[in-house]
Amino acid sequence: MVYKDEHYHEVVARFERIVRTRSRQETMVALIVDSPWLPGFAGLNTLDFLFEPDAWLEAYEKAHRALPGAVFVPDVWVEYGMAAEPSGWGVPIRWHGDAPPSIKPLPGGIEGLLAADLPDPERDGLMPVVLRRYERMKPALAERGFAPRLAAARGPLAVAGYLVGLTELLVATRLEPENCLALIERTTELCIRWLSCQLERMDHPLGVLVLDDVVGLIGPADAEIFAFPFLERIFKAFDGLIHIFHNDTPNKAVYPGLAGIGMDVFNHSHEVDVGETRRLLGPDIVLMGNVPPLDILVRGTPDEVRAAADSLLKRTAEVGPLLLSPGGGVSPGTPIANLNALLDVVNGG
Repeated sequence: MVYKDEHYHEVVARFERIVRTRSRQETMVALIVDSPWLPGFAGLNTLDFLFEPDAWLEAYEKAHRALPGAVFVPDVWVEYGMAAEPSGWGVPIRWHGDAPPSIKPLPGGIEGLLAADLPDPERDGLMPVVLRRYERMKPALAERGFAPRLAAARGPLAVAGYLVGLTELLVATRLEPENCLALIERTTELCIRWLSCQLERMDHPLGVLVLDDVVGLIGPADAEIFAFPFLERIFKAFDGLIHIFHNDTPNKAVYPGLAGIGMDVFNHSHEVDVGETRRLLGPDIVLMGNVPPLDILVRGTPDEVRAAADSLLKRTAEVGPLLLSPGGGVSPGTPIANLNALLDVVNGG
C-alpha cells in the first residue's frame, strides 16, 4: 500500500499562513533535511540515496512518517550536496558512501570562468539529472501528498566560492574586484535560471530557498558590494513567492543589510541570540531557528531539547514571528527522538 501523508497539505498551509501574515500568535517546526542527515536516518548508503529514486523516495516517506507536523524546507529535495550548480561548469566531483559529495575548484581561476559559457540548467552538469528526477517522481510524490513546492539553490557567493576556492574568492574581492563582481553576476544569473527551471516542474509553487553562508564571511561594507544587490536581484525575480534565505554563519554585522534583500524567512545561526537577530533585522522577517544543532539536537537528550524549545516559545511575543528550527540544517547524527521532542513542545505533545 502506498504511504500518503494525509495532513501535509495542512502543514504547508500553516507554514504559508505564518509567513505571509507574519503571525506572532503561532509557530511550528521547520526543518532543512538533506543528504548530510537523511541517508543515515534512513539507513542508506549516501550514493544509493542520491542515485536510486526508490531509495530517495523511501527516505522522504520515512521522514514524513517520523515527523508529523513539521514542515520540511524545501521538502523533497533532489540535491547533490553542493555540487549541482558548480557541476554546470565541470568541477571535479568526488563521491562518498557516507557523506555528500565533495568538489574541487576549477583550474584557471576567475578569468577562465568568465571566458566560459554560462551553464544551462537544462543541459549542463548534474542539473538536468535533478530536473528529470523531479519530472519522473512527480506522480509518486503527488500520490503521497508531498509534491515539492519550494525550489532551492546555492547562492551566488557560495557557488563562486566552490568554483574558484573560498580563499581565492575572498582574496579576489580585494585584489580583482571587477572580475569578482563579473563572476558573481554570472553565478547570480545561474541561480535565477536554476530556480526557474525547478519551479516550472511544480504544479503549485510556493517559494524559493537560497543558501549562502559565504555572505557571513565578509564585512558589511563588502557585502553591500558583493552580496546584497545580487541576493535582492534573485528574490525580485520571484515576485509573489515566499523568499527563504539560509545563512548560519554567525556574523551579525551583516544582518542589517540582509534585512533589505527581500527575504521573508531567515534561517540563521544559533550562535547569535534570537533577540539580537530580531533587533538587527526589524519586526517583520520570520526567523527560522534557534535551537543549537550540535550541542542540543545531536548531543543533547530529549529533555534538553524540550527545555531549549520551551525557552524559545516563551520568547515568541518578543522575537516572533518565529519558526522553531535548528540554527541551520538538521546535522548528521541527529536522533529522531530529539526532533520529536522539538515537535512535542511546539504541538503540545
